[in-house]
Amino acid sequence: MILDSRLKKLLVVDDDVIDARFVVRAFSEVGGRLEIIHVDDADIASLRLTDEAFDYVLLDINMPGISGMELLKRIRKNEKTAILPVIMLTSSMNPRDVSISYACGANAYALKPSSVSGYRTFAEGFTRFWVDVAITPAPTTAWPI
Repeated sequence: MILDSRLKKLLVVDDDVIDARFVVRAFSEVGGRLEIIHVDDADIASLRLTDEAFDYVLLDINMPGISGMELLKRIRKNEKTAILPVIMLTSSMNPRDVSISYACGANAYALKPSSVSGYRTFAEGFTRFWVDVAITPAPTTAWPI
């Protein structure tokens, strides 16, 4: 049962253009109700999140300048984005990164796939859960305090 039929917006934050292309392509092939926006820098992502409403963020950890972890902290501190679903999609298998991500408020942590078919499987799973099953707050909803 689909409660919300509107096109949802996914912000992909990853400095690796090739990985980002794989993500965008995989989601395009899977179809669904997602508009994908890619930015390659955490500062740009922070600005976009301030100016636009997104439904989800896919966030890499290891980026030059501001790390994905620091951006995650900013997202959680901002009333407008505090409850925005953030999924870490990274190549780091470091258990410390996993623990810190969850402690900082990540909703999920996934390893970047090592193949095109792996990206498609990720996109299918993401869409099946986050878009088709999970009920998430409207993108401009602030934490009810």
